[in-house]
Amino acid sequence: MAVMLCFLCITACGPNVKEETATQSSPQPKEENPIEQNQPDTDQDSVVVQESVSQDMDETEDTVENAVESLDETFGNSALFELAKADEAMTAGTELLQEGEYAKALEQFKIAAKVDTENEEVFFNLAFTQSRLGNDEEAIAAYRKTIDIFPDYGEAHNNLGNIFLKQKLFSKAIDHFETAIEIDPDHAAAHNNLGTALSRQRKINEAVPHFAKATQIDDRYIQAWCNLGNAYTAQNRFEDAIEAFRHALSIDPSFRPALSGMQRIRAKVSTPRR
Repeated sequence: MAVMLCFLCITACGPNVKEETATQSSPQPKEENPIEQNQPDTDQDSVVVQESVSQDMDETEDTVENAVESLDETFGNSALFELAKADEAMTAGTELLQEGEYAKALEQFKIAAKVDTENEEVFFNLAFTQSRLGNDEEAIAAYRKTIDIFPDYGEAHNNLGNIFLKQKLFSKAIDHFETAIEIDPDHAAAHNNLGTALSRQRKINEAVPHFAKATQIDDRYIQAWCNLGNAYTAQNRFEDAIEAFRHALSIDPSFRPALSGMQRIRAKVSTPRR
């Protein structure tokens, strides 16, 4: 790795600590939380129901039968069955994913994706599982499909950036991390990952604010504290670096990257200058 010694812990601390995991419920466009389905107008629908009930039984049965036939003509029994099958596969895949059964989960998500072709959550879970199995190109394609369906899916941008970061495609990774932050300015993982990508390009001065922001958002984000410490070390800001490493060690006293960072600072400070 063509990286100076002071960058090693930035890599070791890991950019992908808070990669967003697959989720069962789809985010709704332009809203932070899922929106409940609109409830029917109570007054109007109650009148319709009352009128239907008040009709003769035979007429009511004819009406229901006609409605079912109309639905069959519009959607087809097979289409409704396939949608139910996709939902069942999605649920099964999510459960398998939570159990770490990635290969089995992948098969379920593939079933769902064949039918539910415009569900961003299906493709996000599919991408996440492909990535866990090391199938980077398939994961990239699925994340891009997710973003095509729902451009404001910040987690998809963050996770896609992580794949490009792993592939050392730093410019692409940075683009997606920046997009994730534009969507959600308090996305701690995206800030940490963006700082890591910038560090890999030796843009330490640009990386520091993002590591710092990640720690401000999540005070117990140990990897971000470690990365911040190493970035400060690269800037010869040893006192700031020590404070960052101490904070990381207050979270986990045995966290090796932070211990190594402290040792490097001691070596630098104790080594006499020539």
